[in-house]
Amino acid sequence: MKATKYLFMAALALMGALASCQSDDDFTVTRPANAVGINVSVGSLQTTRSNAIATDDTQRQFNQGDQISVSTNDQEAVLFQCTSTENQTWTEAVPNKFLLWTQPTLTFSAYYPTTTGTSMTAFTLPTDQSSVEKIALADYMTRQQVISRPESGSDIQMQLERKMARVIVRISGFGSQYDDDEKTVSNVSIYSEASGIENGNPTGSSTQITPYAQGNGGQGSTYTALVVPGWVDSGARFIQLTDGEGSTLIVKGIPELEAGNSYTFNLVVGKNRIEVQSVTVQDWTTGETLTGGQAEEGSAKAPAVTPNIAQADCTFSPSNGKSTLSNANITTSMEYSTDGGTTWTDVTTAGSIASLAAGTVQIRVKETDEKLASEAVYQRYFILTNS
Repeated sequence: MKATKYLFMAALALMGALASCQSDDDFTVTRPANAVGINVSVGSLQTTRSNAIATDDTQRQFNQGDQISVSTNDQEAVLFQCTSTENQTWTEAVPNKFLLWTQPTLTFSAYYPTTTGTSMTAFTLPTDQSSVEKIALADYMTRQQVISRPESGSDIQMQLERKMARVIVRISGFGSQYDDDEKTVSNVSIYSEASGIENGNPTGSSTQITPYAQGNGGQGSTYTALVVPGWVDSGARFIQLTDGEGSTLIVKGIPELEAGNSYTFNLVVGKNRIEVQSVTVQDWTTGETLTGGQAEEGSAKAPAVTPNIAQADCTFSPSNGKSTLSNANITTSMEYSTDGGTTWTDVTTAGSIASLAAGTVQIRVKETDEKLASEAVYQRYFILTNS
């Protein structure tokens, strides 16, 4: 009896130990017959894409581990994960959490990527897109679709829509002014007109992006970034780079960019100037060149040298509540602003700026046909009213 009792108690203890080592995640729930499965595409293509920098068929493929959030009008979102790049198969990312066919027809909502803060209506553009993995997270896509349960099963086909535009900057050549070892660029940036999307509209201010670089900076090198689509902003920076002599060159003016399009800007880099040799516009998904996709050739200018006007070298002459700022380096090629850079007034007298009220004045070299306006210098001054 005692032996039997001890064996019974030992069995109970073993069962308890085994139970204590298990959690809810250790138990596998049989996949319900009415669970929703997914296949994902962009537009009419069967597969796509966290390969944002690709220009061949691989741009239509998701990578293993990529996740998409899918929800219905009556159920919480479920994350689906790509389990095979080759076969483009998807399974639930969280064990035992399924979408179910609760009605013959459901409204499905899906978005990619599943990063923090991203939803069907909101997305913040990543500014660091310097690697394949990082630029993939900038490829915001959504889709809301009414789907009836297929007669042959429970899998649905979701056709996601791209919300970003792709910009490719290609270094097509260099001016003859450079020596061979100077025919290179570095520190390339591409600017997005907005920093994100809110309720389908661009939101936020101009954003500087570190693009994905391919090449060594020489001829044929490309730089790719995904940007928020928007209207023309002729006053904003669009492309910025450093040439082989260390000078900063700027392409000014962001063109109108449409979601789902890919824009390739072919640049010829010269001293103090960038020639936009050509611009090609393509359907990002299919690679088809769009009608009217060749943009006009243009050019970009380098900024002028910032004026050397140090506070210590300035004098101020008060007169009737106003002041004259004097400095030998002030020239009529400059302009000044007293409202924080909103409006600018030409300098009319070399060496001085007259009739200034109390406050701060900004001074810069004016824009010309060859150069952009320089960075501004700031001069603070105080008014001494005559008695």
